[in-house]
Amino acid sequence: MNHSLVAFGATLLAAGCAIPHLAIAQDTEPFQLGSIIVGGGLTPIEAERYGRSVTVVDAEDLERLQTRQAADALRALPGVDVNRTGGVGALTQIRIRGSEGNHTLVLVDGVKVGDPSGGEFDFANMLADDLERIEVLRGPQSSIFGSNAIGGVINIITKTATEPGFHASGDGELGSEDSEGSRLSLRYANDYARLTVSGAQRNTDGYNFSGGPSSGADGNEIGTVNARAEFDLGQNITIGGTVRHVERVTEFDQFNFAAPTVADLVTDSDREADVTNTFGSAYATVDAWGGRFRSKFFFGFADIDTVNTNANVKTSDRTSTREQLSYRGTLALDGADVDDADHIVSALVESEYETFKNNDANIVFSPAQLEEQSRQLYGYVLEYRGSFFNDALTVQATGRHDKNDAFEDADTWSVGLSYLFPNDTSRLHASAGTAVQNPTFFEQFGFDPGTFRGNPNLTPEESIGFDVGVEQRFWNDKAVVDVTYFQSELTNEISSVFDPSTGDRTPFNEDGESDRRGVEVSAEFRFNNGLTVGADYTYLDATDPDGQTEVRRPKHEVGVRVFYELPNDKTLLGANMRAVADNVDSDFTAASVGPFGRRPARRSKLQDYALVDVTAQHEIIDGLALTGRIENLFDTSYSEVRGYAGQGRVFFAGLKGKF
Repeated sequence: MNHSLVAFGATLLAAGCAIPHLAIAQDTEPFQLGSIIVGGGLTPIEAERYGRSVTVVDAEDLERLQTRQAADALRALPGVDVNRTGGVGALTQIRIRGSEGNHTLVLVDGVKVGDPSGGEFDFANMLADDLERIEVLRGPQSSIFGSNAIGGVINIITKTATEPGFHASGDGELGSEDSEGSRLSLRYANDYARLTVSGAQRNTDGYNFSGGPSSGADGNEIGTVNARAEFDLGQNITIGGTVRHVERVTEFDQFNFAAPTVADLVTDSDREADVTNTFGSAYATVDAWGGRFRSKFFFGFADIDTVNTNANVKTSDRTSTREQLSYRGTLALDGADVDDADHIVSALVESEYETFKNNDANIVFSPAQLEEQSRQLYGYVLEYRGSFFNDALTVQATGRHDKNDAFEDADTWSVGLSYLFPNDTSRLHASAGTAVQNPTFFEQFGFDPGTFRGNPNLTPEESIGFDVGVEQRFWNDKAVVDVTYFQSELTNEISSVFDPSTGDRTPFNEDGESDRRGVEVSAEFRFNNGLTVGADYTYLDATDPDGQTEVRRPKHEVGVRVFYELPNDKTLLGANMRAVADNVDSDFTAASVGPFGRRPARRSKLQDYALVDVTAQHEIIDGLALTGRIENLFDTSYSEVRGYAGQGRVFFAGLKGKF
């Protein structure tokens, strides 16, 4: 480990805590208690009753950080690793607690947005504009959400109208690398309706992912339109719907398997990805028996189109779809309504239908690859939640049965416990559960053009894990520290084997166990005079069935953030540091994989690094503010994926307003 990185992070945190005349003040605004975790179960649950591990990034956090890409808000959060193959627009993967990228389930307003072809969601397609909150639920969550939730769930909720009348907000900015961006949001609410429409566009000429001359810069253009509508039909019925449309065009470089050197792994090319995502939902909530019973009907859909080209010639053209249909019923067991009951039981019945299709006969190896493939899943969930001893102890237990038409059926369970000690400042939280991951369409059918062959005999990956932690609050809830230990075991991990005689690569289920264990620490302090200091640290030990360290999961990652609001109440200054140490990746150079890639790639340690970003914003007049930020302040050279250069120092300035 590079001890200088940890020392740097500790020094920065200590410096923030040691600033004179900024001790904890009794009149400082405390942390918000009683906040709701929307995705914490079949029904929302108060944060202080939630036994599983969760971190919430809300709209205020996103504005203070001036976050433009949602993935950047997740970097250095406890248990979360973000890897991007280059700059903005490049493939961006999220791994939670050492799991794979396709072990992280992503929801946007309740809709599953991961691509069934590869099983995961590319966060290059998610701008942070107009997001209300991002909930990061860590640990096995399949008993609630089904497949793809081995590592955890990222639950994204977009903004909706809350204040009566018409309101609008927007921003615009310019920056380095000919970057430009803008956003506009319109909202309207009255006593029975809430309507929101927003749009955002972010473009950049980018930089050269291969680390070569700037003439090979890889640009990105992304636009998003989001709409929400909700209507109250009397006191007991609410109906609503959402739609989100994303279009992205990204330039990227050529990856050269078995290249002679690391510098030759990624070279300039005219490759381009054209991605179109459309997600939507419709729902109805009905209360009965004086609010003691609540029904929710939900329909969600996802349509994901991806076209890749090289010098304007198609190399892939595919479409994936998903339809969700569910009914959830919740009963209050103690005579109160569902929102106020101490004991509730919920049941969910859902179906999920996925399809995958290659669209262009000119770029497949046989007509069979043009056939649309599909699969159907049915899920049945039962959950109990109860609070005891004047709400000091909350128990949450969930069981699920999944019926798959293409794989083995699966049964999963989870239990969460939260106990608030009599001092009202110390809380014990613990959870345990199981999870499953179904093979992806690529793994099942092998449709990716090339020599990757599918394996219809694959079985789902399975995991069992637990965590236990203590949350401690200080100084009238103006400071909070949480320490959590976690551990899990993954079996039937899907890997691939290379056949040098045919040149084919085929997926298979590995024997043995993949182990993940670690410690997550988070802390935040709100001082007087407008200072806030926060820190997160993750220690991770993740190994595959052979005992080798899993790639792209750093053993040590620390994040420190400092914000200071000047006494004029109009100026906010911020700094954000992230340090990564002991990260390894696969070495695909010829010296590692041998001629024609006959050997499995060796692991190779990536360089440790620390990055610092700074931000500033100043309100000129009521409702109008100047913004500015510098990312990678010290122009540090780094790489999150072997062969791909990280982004250098960039500057941005803009305006934001609301009325």
